[in-house]
Amino acid sequence: MKIPGSVLNDASLDATSPDRVLKTALTALRQGNFVEVLDQFNDQFTFTDHALDLEFKDKERLGEFLAKMREHFPDSDRRTTTIFNSEDCVTSEWILTATHSEPFLTGSFRKVSVCVRGVSVVQIEHGRISHWSDYYDQVQSRRYTVAASFTEWIAV
Repeated sequence: MKIPGSVLNDASLDATSPDRVLKTALTALRQGNFVEVLDQFNDQFTFTDHALDLEFKDKERLGEFLAKMREHFPDSDRRTTTIFNSEDCVTSEWILTATHSEPFLTGSFRKVSVCVRGVSVVQIEHGRISHWSDYYDQVQSRRYTVAASFTEWIAV
C-alpha cells in the first residue's frame, strides 16, 4: 500500500519521529497489544474520541476503552490511507471496517457490516503521544454501545 506523505516503513526514521511513534502505536493496536499502545503515550496525555464525546487522560482507563472496542469489534481493521506530518504532529486518514452483532426481531441478533472513514490528529512531544483526537461518524461506526460503558450518568 502506498501512503502519500511520509513513508511509514522507512527504516531510517528515528524511533521517536512522529511517523514512527504513530506507526508503532497503530501496529500494536492492530495486534491487540494495548500495553505497547499505551507505552507510546506521555504520562500527561489526552485521547479524545470526538464521535463518542469521550476523553481519556488516564492510561488504565484508555486501555479499558481499547480492550472494550476489541471485545465488541474483534474483526475490526483500521487501514491508513493517507499520512500528513509536520515536526510534531501527524494526521492520519483511515478506513475502519468491522462487523457488529446487534439485536434484531424477536430477540435474535444480526451481523451488520461497518465501514467508516475517519481522521486521527496526533501530537508528539519528546517522542511520545501527548494528544490524540479521532474524528468519524458515530452513527455509521455503531460504537455507541461501547461509549455507554464509559459515560457517567448523573442522577438529577
